[in-house]
Amino acid sequence: MRIIIETSWDVVYLCGYFSLVVYFQYAIFTTIMYTYMTKLNPSVGPTTFGLAVTFHGIGHCLGALAAAWWTNKRYKARKPLLAGYLLMLLSNCLFLLADHVPMELTAPFIMLCRFLGGLGMGTNIQLNATTTGNTSTLRTTLTAHSMSDDRAKAMSVFIGGRALGLILGPGLQLIFLFFGDTGLHLFGPLYIHSHNAAAFISMILNISAIVALYTLYHEIERNGNSCSQRSIEDDENWPCPDKLAMFVCMLTRYCQNFTYYAIETLAPAFIMMMFNMERDAAVGIMSVVFFISGVFAITLYSTFIFSDIARKLNIGKVNTASLLIFSIYILATYQWPFIPKNVVVNTDGTHGGCDYSLYSWCLGLPKASQEFFYIGYIISFGGCVPFINVGDATLYSKLFNPVGQALEQSLYDVSQIFARVVAPVLCTAIYSSFGPQRVWELLFSQLFFVTALWIAFAHRMIPLRPKPRPVFYLE
Repeated sequence: MRIIIETSWDVVYLCGYFSLVVYFQYAIFTTIMYTYMTKLNPSVGPTTFGLAVTFHGIGHCLGALAAAWWTNKRYKARKPLLAGYLLMLLSNCLFLLADHVPMELTAPFIMLCRFLGGLGMGTNIQLNATTTGNTSTLRTTLTAHSMSDDRAKAMSVFIGGRALGLILGPGLQLIFLFFGDTGLHLFGPLYIHSHNAAAFISMILNISAIVALYTLYHEIERNGNSCSQRSIEDDENWPCPDKLAMFVCMLTRYCQNFTYYAIETLAPAFIMMMFNMERDAAVGIMSVVFFISGVFAITLYSTFIFSDIARKLNIGKVNTASLLIFSIYILATYQWPFIPKNVVVNTDGTHGGCDYSLYSWCLGLPKASQEFFYIGYIISFGGCVPFINVGDATLYSKLFNPVGQALEQSLYDVSQIFARVVAPVLCTAIYSSFGPQRVWELLFSQLFFVTALWIAFAHRMIPLRPKPRPVFYLE
Protein backbone atom coordinates (compact mmCIF):
# COMPACT_ATOMS: atom_id res chain seq x y z
CA MET A 1 0.00 0.00 0.00
CA ARG A 2 1.31 3.48 -0.77
CA ILE A 3 0.29 7.12 -0.61
CA ILE A 4 -0.42 8.62 -4.01
CA ILE A 5 1.76 11.65 -4.85
CA GLU A 6 1.53 11.25 -8.63
CA THR A 7 -0.74 9.49 -11.09
CA SER A 8 -0.50 5.70 -10.77
CA TRP A 9 -0.67 4.89 -14.47
CA ASP A 10 -0.22 1.19 -13.84
CA VAL A 11 -3.48 1.14 -11.84
CA VAL A 12 -5.22 3.45 -14.31
CA TYR A 13 -4.44 1.14 -17.23
CA LEU A 14 -5.34 -1.86 -15.12
CA CYS A 15 -8.76 -0.31 -14.42
CA GLY A 16 -9.18 0.06 -18.18
CA TYR A 17 -8.41 -3.64 -18.61
CA PHE A 18 -10.79 -4.62 -15.80
CA SER A 19 -13.48 -2.57 -17.53
CA LEU A 20 -12.80 -4.37 -20.82
CA VAL A 21 -13.03 -7.81 -19.17
CA VAL A 22 -16.36 -7.09 -17.47
CA TYR A 23 -18.13 -5.41 -20.40
CA PHE A 24 -16.79 -7.95 -22.90
CA GLN A 25 -18.66 -10.67 -21.03
CA TYR A 26 -21.82 -8.61 -20.80
CA ALA A 27 -21.83 -7.85 -24.54
CA ILE A 28 -20.96 -11.32 -25.85
CA PHE A 29 -23.57 -13.17 -23.80
CA THR A 30 -26.28 -10.75 -24.90
CA THR A 31 -25.86 -11.79 -28.54
CA ILE A 32 -26.11 -15.56 -28.03
CA MET A 33 -28.19 -16.27 -24.93
CA TYR A 34 -31.68 -16.29 -26.47
CA THR A 35 -30.75 -18.46 -29.44
CA TYR A 36 -28.84 -20.85 -27.16
CA MET A 37 -31.83 -21.21 -24.84
CA THR A 38 -34.14 -21.98 -27.79
CA LYS A 39 -31.62 -24.52 -29.09
CA LEU A 40 -31.53 -26.34 -25.74
CA ASN A 41 -35.29 -26.07 -25.21
CA PRO A 42 -37.46 -25.06 -28.21
CA SER A 43 -40.36 -24.18 -25.91
CA VAL A 44 -38.42 -21.28 -24.37
CA GLY A 45 -39.93 -17.95 -25.39
CA PRO A 46 -38.94 -14.29 -25.12
CA THR A 47 -40.53 -13.97 -21.66
CA THR A 48 -38.24 -16.64 -20.23
CA PHE A 49 -35.27 -15.01 -21.90
CA GLY A 50 -36.32 -11.67 -20.41
CA LEU A 51 -36.35 -13.26 -16.96
CA ALA A 52 -32.79 -14.50 -17.51
CA VAL A 53 -31.68 -10.97 -18.40
CA THR A 54 -33.54 -9.63 -15.37
CA PHE A 55 -31.81 -12.14 -13.08
CA HIS A 56 -28.50 -10.81 -14.37
CA GLY A 57 -29.63 -7.28 -13.48
CA ILE A 58 -30.78 -8.36 -10.00
CA GLY A 59 -27.42 -10.02 -9.44
CA HIS A 60 -25.74 -6.81 -10.59
CA CYS A 61 -27.70 -4.79 -8.01
CA LEU A 62 -26.97 -7.20 -5.15
CA GLY A 63 -23.30 -7.44 -6.10
CA ALA A 64 -22.95 -3.67 -6.16
CA LEU A 65 -24.59 -3.31 -2.72
CA ALA A 66 -22.43 -6.06 -1.23
CA ALA A 67 -19.28 -4.56 -2.71
CA ALA A 68 -20.14 -1.08 -1.44
CA TRP A 69 -20.67 -2.43 2.10
CA TRP A 70 -17.48 -4.51 1.98
CA THR A 71 -15.29 -1.74 0.62
CA ASN A 72 -16.70 1.01 2.83
CA LYS A 73 -16.05 -1.19 5.86
CA ARG A 74 -12.42 -2.06 5.08
CA TYR A 75 -11.41 0.59 2.50
CA LYS A 76 -9.61 -2.06 0.45
CA ALA A 77 -10.59 -3.47 -2.92
CA ARG A 78 -8.42 -6.46 -3.78
CA LYS A 79 -10.44 -9.16 -1.98
CA PRO A 80 -13.86 -7.92 -3.14
CA LEU A 81 -12.51 -7.63 -6.70
CA LEU A 82 -11.24 -11.20 -6.44
CA ALA A 83 -14.68 -12.34 -5.27
CA GLY A 84 -16.26 -10.67 -8.30
CA TYR A 85 -13.98 -12.38 -10.79
CA LEU A 86 -14.41 -15.75 -9.07
CA LEU A 87 -18.19 -15.38 -9.33
CA MET A 88 -17.96 -14.60 -13.05
CA LEU A 89 -15.54 -17.52 -13.47
CA LEU A 90 -18.02 -19.85 -11.75
CA SER A 91 -20.82 -18.54 -13.95
CA ASN A 92 -18.81 -19.31 -17.09
CA CYS A 93 -17.86 -22.79 -15.87
CA LEU A 94 -21.52 -23.61 -15.27
CA PHE A 95 -22.48 -22.18 -18.67
CA LEU A 96 -20.16 -24.72 -20.34
CA LEU A 97 -22.24 -27.49 -18.73
CA ALA A 98 -25.59 -26.23 -20.06
CA ASP A 99 -25.55 -28.81 -22.90
CA HIS A 100 -25.82 -31.61 -20.34
CA VAL A 101 -28.67 -30.19 -18.26
CA PRO A 102 -32.12 -31.80 -18.72
CA MET A 103 -34.23 -29.84 -21.18
CA GLU A 104 -36.87 -28.88 -18.60
CA LEU A 105 -34.16 -27.36 -16.39
CA THR A 106 -32.50 -25.33 -19.15
CA ALA A 107 -34.15 -22.02 -18.32
CA PRO A 108 -33.55 -22.14 -14.52
CA PHE A 109 -29.94 -23.23 -15.11
CA ILE A 110 -29.22 -20.36 -17.53
CA MET A 111 -30.87 -17.94 -15.10
CA LEU A 112 -28.57 -19.19 -12.34
CA CYS A 113 -25.54 -18.69 -14.58
CA ARG A 114 -26.56 -15.15 -15.46
CA PHE A 115 -27.42 -14.33 -11.83
CA LEU A 116 -23.93 -15.37 -10.72
CA GLY A 117 -22.45 -13.42 -13.62
CA GLY A 118 -24.46 -10.37 -12.57
CA LEU A 119 -23.20 -10.70 -8.99
CA GLY A 120 -19.63 -10.73 -10.25
CA MET A 121 -20.19 -7.84 -12.64
CA GLY A 122 -21.89 -5.75 -9.95
CA THR A 123 -19.04 -6.41 -7.57
CA ASN A 124 -16.39 -5.39 -10.08
CA ILE A 125 -18.20 -2.36 -11.49
CA GLN A 126 -19.05 -1.16 -8.00
CA LEU A 127 -15.50 -1.81 -6.81
CA ASN A 128 -14.19 0.24 -9.66
CA ALA A 129 -16.57 2.81 -8.25
CA THR A 130 -15.75 2.51 -4.58
CA THR A 131 -12.11 1.78 -4.16
CA THR A 132 -11.81 4.70 -1.80
CA GLY A 133 -15.09 3.85 -0.12
CA ASN A 134 -16.67 7.27 -0.35
CA THR A 135 -18.74 7.49 -3.55
CA SER A 136 -20.74 5.26 -5.86
CA THR A 137 -19.60 6.76 -9.17
CA LEU A 138 -17.38 4.88 -11.59
CA ARG A 139 -14.84 7.71 -11.54
CA THR A 140 -13.67 7.29 -7.97
CA THR A 141 -10.93 4.72 -8.42
CA LEU A 142 -9.37 6.71 -11.23
CA THR A 143 -9.80 9.89 -9.19
CA ALA A 144 -8.03 8.29 -6.26
CA HIS A 145 -5.11 7.09 -8.39
CA SER A 146 -4.67 10.12 -10.66
CA MET A 147 -3.68 13.72 -10.24
CA SER A 148 -6.01 16.48 -11.34
CA ASP A 149 -4.03 17.38 -14.46
CA ASP A 150 -4.12 13.74 -15.64
CA ARG A 151 -7.81 13.15 -14.88
CA ALA A 152 -9.12 13.47 -18.46
CA LYS A 153 -6.59 11.01 -19.83
CA ALA A 154 -7.24 8.60 -16.95
CA MET A 155 -10.97 8.68 -17.62
CA SER A 156 -10.37 8.10 -21.32
CA VAL A 157 -8.56 4.86 -20.44
CA PHE A 158 -11.56 3.58 -18.47
CA ILE A 159 -14.13 4.63 -21.09
CA GLY A 160 -11.96 3.18 -23.84
CA GLY A 161 -11.73 -0.17 -22.04
CA ARG A 162 -15.49 -0.32 -21.58
CA ALA A 163 -16.23 0.63 -25.19
CA LEU A 164 -13.61 -1.79 -26.48
CA GLY A 165 -15.17 -4.61 -24.47
CA LEU A 166 -18.61 -3.83 -25.92
CA ILE A 167 -17.08 -3.97 -29.41
CA LEU A 168 -14.92 -7.09 -29.01
CA GLY A 169 -17.76 -9.17 -27.52
CA PRO A 170 -20.06 -9.16 -30.56
CA GLY A 171 -17.07 -9.03 -32.93
CA LEU A 172 -15.50 -12.19 -31.51
CA GLN A 173 -18.87 -13.95 -31.55
CA LEU A 174 -18.81 -13.65 -35.35
CA ILE A 175 -15.69 -15.84 -35.35
CA PHE A 176 -17.27 -18.33 -32.94
CA LEU A 177 -20.13 -18.88 -35.41
CA PHE A 178 -17.72 -20.86 -37.58
CA PHE A 179 -17.51 -23.48 -34.82
CA GLY A 180 -21.08 -24.55 -35.64
CA ASP A 181 -23.39 -26.48 -33.32
CA THR A 182 -20.92 -29.31 -32.74
CA GLY A 183 -17.67 -27.37 -32.47
CA LEU A 184 -14.37 -28.59 -31.06
CA HIS A 185 -13.91 -31.39 -28.55
CA LEU A 186 -12.41 -30.08 -25.29
CA PHE A 187 -12.24 -33.11 -23.00
CA GLY A 188 -14.65 -35.77 -21.82
CA PRO A 189 -18.21 -34.79 -22.77
CA LEU A 190 -17.39 -31.08 -23.19
CA TYR A 191 -17.40 -29.39 -26.60
CA ILE A 192 -16.68 -25.78 -27.51
CA HIS A 193 -19.25 -24.63 -30.08
CA SER A 194 -20.73 -21.40 -31.39
CA HIS A 195 -22.99 -20.87 -28.37
CA ASN A 196 -20.66 -21.61 -25.45
CA ALA A 197 -17.29 -20.46 -26.80
CA ALA A 198 -18.13 -17.10 -25.17
CA ALA A 199 -17.95 -18.77 -21.74
CA PHE A 200 -14.60 -20.37 -22.53
CA ILE A 201 -12.91 -17.14 -23.65
CA SER A 202 -14.49 -15.31 -20.70
CA MET A 203 -12.93 -17.82 -18.32
CA ILE A 204 -9.50 -17.01 -19.77
CA LEU A 205 -10.11 -13.28 -19.36
CA ASN A 206 -11.26 -13.69 -15.75
CA ILE A 207 -8.18 -15.74 -14.88
CA SER A 208 -5.94 -13.11 -16.49
CA ALA A 209 -7.70 -10.39 -14.45
CA ILE A 210 -7.13 -12.34 -11.22
CA VAL A 211 -3.42 -12.73 -12.05
CA ALA A 212 -3.17 -9.00 -12.82
CA LEU A 213 -4.97 -8.18 -9.59
CA TYR A 214 -2.26 -9.88 -7.54
CA THR A 215 0.74 -8.83 -9.60
CA LEU A 216 -0.02 -5.28 -10.76
CA TYR A 217 -2.72 -3.79 -8.54
CA HIS A 218 -1.89 -1.90 -5.36
CA GLU A 219 -4.02 -0.18 -2.75
CA ILE A 220 -3.63 3.48 -1.83
CA GLU A 221 -3.26 4.94 1.63
CA ARG A 222 -6.20 6.96 2.86
CA ASN A 223 -4.95 10.32 4.12
CA GLY A 224 -7.13 12.11 6.62
CA ASN A 225 -10.85 12.50 6.19
CA SER A 226 -12.72 11.58 3.04
CA CYS A 227 -12.75 14.37 0.49
CA SER A 228 -16.45 13.74 -0.05
CA GLN A 229 -17.43 15.01 3.39
CA ARG A 230 -19.23 18.31 3.21
CA SER A 231 -18.62 21.06 5.67
CA ILE A 232 -21.43 23.22 6.98
CA GLU A 233 -19.81 26.21 5.35
CA ASP A 234 -19.79 24.48 1.96
CA ASP A 235 -23.50 23.74 2.19
CA GLU A 236 -24.30 27.30 3.22
CA ASN A 237 -22.48 28.71 0.19
CA TRP A 238 -24.60 26.71 -2.26
CA PRO A 239 -28.34 26.96 -2.91
CA CYS A 240 -30.59 23.90 -2.84
CA PRO A 241 -30.45 21.88 -6.06
CA ASP A 242 -33.34 22.02 -8.49
CA LYS A 243 -35.20 18.77 -7.80
CA LEU A 244 -37.11 19.01 -11.08
CA ALA A 245 -33.86 19.20 -13.02
CA MET A 246 -32.58 16.20 -11.01
CA PHE A 247 -35.74 14.26 -11.88
CA VAL A 248 -35.48 15.04 -15.60
CA CYS A 249 -31.82 13.95 -15.73
CA MET A 250 -32.56 10.70 -13.86
CA LEU A 251 -35.64 10.05 -16.00
CA THR A 252 -33.55 10.61 -19.13
CA ARG A 253 -31.00 8.05 -17.96
CA TYR A 254 -33.81 5.62 -17.12
CA CYS A 255 -35.59 6.12 -20.47
CA GLN A 256 -32.40 5.81 -22.52
CA ASN A 257 -31.41 2.59 -20.77
CA PHE A 258 -34.96 1.20 -20.78
CA THR A 259 -35.05 1.62 -24.57
CA TYR A 260 -31.60 0.07 -24.93
CA TYR A 261 -32.28 -2.98 -22.74
CA ALA A 262 -35.73 -3.53 -24.25
CA ILE A 263 -34.50 -3.59 -27.85
CA GLU A 264 -31.32 -5.47 -26.95
CA THR A 265 -33.36 -8.16 -25.18
CA LEU A 266 -35.98 -8.50 -27.91
CA ALA A 267 -33.60 -8.15 -30.86
CA PRO A 268 -32.76 -11.86 -31.40
CA ALA A 269 -36.41 -13.00 -31.16
CA PHE A 270 -37.67 -9.96 -33.06
CA ILE A 271 -35.24 -10.46 -35.96
CA MET A 272 -35.99 -14.18 -36.25
CA MET A 273 -39.72 -13.48 -36.21
CA MET A 274 -39.93 -10.24 -38.20
CA PHE A 275 -37.37 -11.00 -40.91
CA ASN A 276 -37.82 -14.80 -41.09
CA MET A 277 -34.23 -15.63 -40.12
CA GLU A 278 -32.61 -18.81 -38.88
CA ARG A 279 -31.04 -18.82 -35.41
CA ASP A 280 -27.39 -18.51 -36.51
CA ALA A 281 -28.22 -15.82 -39.06
CA ALA A 282 -29.95 -13.74 -36.37
CA VAL A 283 -26.94 -14.04 -34.04
CA GLY A 284 -24.59 -13.13 -36.89
CA ILE A 285 -26.46 -10.04 -38.05
CA MET A 286 -26.93 -8.70 -34.51
CA SER A 287 -23.23 -9.26 -33.77
CA VAL A 288 -22.38 -7.18 -36.84
CA VAL A 289 -24.84 -4.42 -35.87
CA PHE A 290 -23.60 -4.34 -32.26
CA PHE A 291 -20.00 -4.23 -33.48
CA ILE A 292 -20.56 -1.34 -35.90
CA SER A 293 -22.57 0.53 -33.27
CA GLY A 294 -19.74 0.05 -30.78
CA VAL A 295 -17.12 1.33 -33.22
CA PHE A 296 -19.28 4.39 -33.90
CA ALA A 297 -19.66 5.03 -30.16
CA ILE A 298 -15.98 4.63 -29.27
CA THR A 299 -15.08 7.01 -32.11
CA LEU A 300 -17.35 9.66 -30.62
CA TYR A 301 -16.07 9.05 -27.10
CA SER A 302 -12.49 9.42 -28.35
CA THR A 303 -13.44 12.66 -30.05
CA PHE A 304 -14.91 14.00 -26.82
CA ILE A 305 -11.81 13.00 -24.86
CA PHE A 306 -9.13 14.36 -27.18
CA SER A 307 -10.86 17.56 -28.28
CA ASP A 308 -12.84 20.45 -26.83
CA ILE A 309 -16.09 19.50 -28.57
CA ALA A 310 -17.72 18.22 -25.38
CA ARG A 311 -17.13 21.55 -23.62
CA LYS A 312 -18.83 23.48 -26.42
CA LEU A 313 -21.98 21.35 -26.57
CA ASN A 314 -25.30 22.87 -25.59
CA ILE A 315 -26.41 20.01 -23.35
CA GLY A 316 -30.11 20.85 -23.48
CA LYS A 317 -30.27 21.02 -27.27
CA VAL A 318 -28.05 17.96 -27.74
CA ASN A 319 -30.11 15.81 -25.35
CA THR A 320 -33.37 16.94 -26.92
CA ALA A 321 -32.09 16.22 -30.43
CA SER A 322 -30.78 12.78 -29.39
CA LEU A 323 -34.11 11.85 -27.79
CA LEU A 324 -35.94 12.99 -30.94
CA ILE A 325 -33.71 10.74 -33.07
CA PHE A 326 -34.53 7.83 -30.75
CA SER A 327 -38.24 8.61 -31.20
CA ILE A 328 -37.87 8.72 -34.99
CA TYR A 329 -36.12 5.32 -34.88
CA ILE A 330 -39.04 3.81 -32.96
CA LEU A 331 -41.55 5.33 -35.40
CA ALA A 332 -39.54 4.17 -38.43
CA THR A 333 -39.46 0.55 -37.21
CA TYR A 334 -43.07 0.46 -35.95
CA GLN A 335 -45.33 -2.11 -37.60
CA TRP A 336 -47.73 0.36 -39.21
CA PRO A 337 -51.08 -1.04 -40.47
CA PHE A 338 -50.56 0.49 -43.94
CA ILE A 339 -47.39 -1.57 -44.61
CA PRO A 340 -48.31 -3.95 -47.46
CA LYS A 341 -46.17 -6.95 -46.40
CA ASN A 342 -46.86 -9.15 -43.40
CA VAL A 343 -44.53 -11.39 -41.41
CA VAL A 344 -44.16 -15.06 -42.38
CA VAL A 345 -46.44 -17.21 -40.21
CA ASN A 346 -45.63 -20.83 -39.35
CA THR A 347 -45.84 -23.22 -36.41
CA ASP A 348 -42.13 -23.50 -35.65
CA GLY A 349 -40.61 -20.14 -34.79
CA THR A 350 -37.23 -21.67 -33.88
CA HIS A 351 -36.36 -21.61 -37.60
CA GLY A 352 -37.59 -18.11 -38.29
CA GLY A 353 -40.97 -16.54 -38.88
CA CYS A 354 -43.79 -16.02 -36.40
CA ASP A 355 -45.02 -19.11 -34.55
CA TYR A 356 -48.83 -18.90 -34.64
CA SER A 357 -49.11 -21.81 -32.19
CA LEU A 358 -47.50 -19.56 -29.55
CA TYR A 359 -48.58 -16.07 -30.58
CA SER A 360 -52.09 -15.34 -31.81
CA TRP A 361 -51.00 -11.83 -32.88
CA CYS A 362 -48.92 -13.27 -35.72
CA LEU A 363 -51.74 -13.17 -38.26
CA GLY A 364 -51.75 -9.94 -40.22
CA LEU A 365 -48.74 -8.44 -38.40
CA PRO A 366 -47.11 -5.89 -40.76
CA LYS A 367 -43.42 -6.42 -41.54
CA ALA A 368 -41.14 -3.55 -40.47
CA SER A 369 -38.23 -2.37 -42.59
CA GLN A 370 -35.14 -4.48 -42.04
CA GLU A 371 -32.82 -1.70 -43.25
CA PHE A 372 -34.41 0.89 -40.94
CA PHE A 373 -34.03 -1.46 -37.97
CA TYR A 374 -30.28 -2.02 -38.47
CA ILE A 375 -29.26 1.45 -39.66
CA GLY A 376 -31.49 3.16 -37.10
CA TYR A 377 -29.99 1.06 -34.30
CA ILE A 378 -26.45 2.10 -35.30
CA ILE A 379 -27.39 5.78 -35.52
CA SER A 380 -29.44 5.80 -32.31
CA PHE A 381 -27.32 3.65 -30.01
CA GLY A 382 -23.94 4.24 -31.61
CA GLY A 383 -24.39 7.92 -32.39
CA CYS A 384 -26.88 9.34 -29.87
CA VAL A 385 -26.07 7.39 -26.70
CA PRO A 386 -22.55 8.92 -26.36
CA PHE A 387 -24.04 12.42 -26.56
CA ILE A 388 -26.69 11.60 -23.93
CA ASN A 389 -24.17 9.84 -21.67
CA VAL A 390 -21.77 12.77 -21.77
CA GLY A 391 -24.36 15.54 -21.71
CA ASP A 392 -26.83 14.16 -19.17
CA ALA A 393 -24.20 12.90 -16.72
CA THR A 394 -22.23 16.16 -16.97
CA LEU A 395 -25.27 18.35 -16.36
CA TYR A 396 -26.45 16.15 -13.48
CA SER A 397 -23.07 16.44 -11.75
CA LYS A 398 -23.35 20.24 -12.02
CA LEU A 399 -26.77 20.43 -10.34
CA PHE A 400 -25.19 20.14 -6.87
CA ASN A 401 -22.41 21.35 -4.68
CA PRO A 402 -19.35 19.84 -6.41
CA VAL A 403 -18.05 18.49 -3.08
CA GLY A 404 -19.73 15.34 -1.85
CA GLN A 405 -22.27 13.94 -4.33
CA ALA A 406 -22.33 10.36 -3.08
CA LEU A 407 -26.07 10.20 -2.39
CA GLU A 408 -27.04 12.10 -5.54
CA GLN A 409 -24.82 9.99 -7.79
CA SER A 410 -26.18 6.82 -6.17
CA LEU A 411 -29.71 7.89 -7.09
CA TYR A 412 -28.55 8.57 -10.64
CA ASP A 413 -27.06 5.07 -10.89
CA VAL A 414 -30.24 3.52 -9.49
CA SER A 415 -32.23 4.95 -12.41
CA GLN A 416 -30.10 2.92 -14.83
CA ILE A 417 -30.15 -0.27 -12.75
CA PHE A 418 -33.94 -0.02 -12.32
CA ALA A 419 -34.34 0.19 -16.11
CA ARG A 420 -32.10 -2.82 -16.53
CA VAL A 421 -34.16 -4.90 -14.12
CA VAL A 422 -37.60 -3.82 -15.34
CA ALA A 423 -37.20 -3.47 -19.11
CA PRO A 424 -36.33 -7.08 -20.07
CA VAL A 425 -39.09 -8.81 -18.12
CA LEU A 426 -41.77 -6.18 -18.80
CA CYS A 427 -41.11 -5.84 -22.53
CA THR A 428 -40.79 -9.58 -23.15
CA ALA A 429 -44.06 -10.14 -21.28
CA ILE A 430 -45.81 -7.49 -23.40
CA TYR A 431 -44.17 -8.90 -26.54
CA SER A 432 -45.36 -12.44 -25.82
CA SER A 433 -48.91 -11.43 -24.94
CA PHE A 434 -49.65 -8.56 -27.33
CA GLY A 435 -46.86 -8.46 -29.92
CA PRO A 436 -44.07 -5.99 -30.75
CA GLN A 437 -46.46 -3.14 -31.59
CA ARG A 438 -47.40 -2.62 -27.94
CA VAL A 439 -43.72 -2.64 -26.92
CA TRP A 440 -42.88 -0.01 -29.52
CA GLU A 441 -45.79 2.12 -28.32
CA LEU A 442 -44.51 1.94 -24.74
CA LEU A 443 -41.00 2.95 -25.82
CA PHE A 444 -42.27 5.86 -27.88
CA SER A 445 -44.55 7.18 -25.13
CA GLN A 446 -41.64 7.24 -22.67
CA LEU A 447 -39.31 8.96 -25.14
CA PHE A 448 -41.98 11.50 -26.06
CA PHE A 449 -42.64 12.33 -22.40
CA VAL A 450 -38.96 12.83 -21.54
CA THR A 451 -38.35 14.91 -24.67
CA ALA A 452 -41.32 17.13 -23.76
CA LEU A 453 -39.83 17.70 -20.31
CA TRP A 454 -36.52 18.85 -21.80
CA ILE A 455 -38.35 21.29 -24.06
CA ALA A 456 -40.76 22.58 -21.43
CA PHE A 457 -38.17 23.08 -18.68
CA ALA A 458 -35.12 24.03 -20.75
CA HIS A 459 -34.69 27.18 -18.64
CA ARG A 460 -34.21 25.06 -15.50
CA MET A 461 -31.79 22.53 -16.97
CA ILE A 462 -28.73 24.61 -16.09
CA PRO A 463 -25.76 24.14 -13.71
CA LEU A 464 -26.10 25.22 -10.10
CA ARG A 465 -24.19 28.36 -9.15
CA PRO A 466 -22.84 29.22 -5.67
CA LYS A 467 -24.49 31.99 -3.75
CA PRO A 468 -22.87 35.37 -4.31
CA ARG A 469 -20.67 36.31 -1.41
CA PRO A 470 -21.59 39.54 0.39
CA VAL A 471 -19.37 42.51 -0.42
CA PHE A 472 -18.61 45.04 2.28
CA TYR A 473 -17.42 48.58 1.54
CA LEU A 474 -15.34 50.57 3.98
CA GLU A 475 -16.23 54.21 4.26
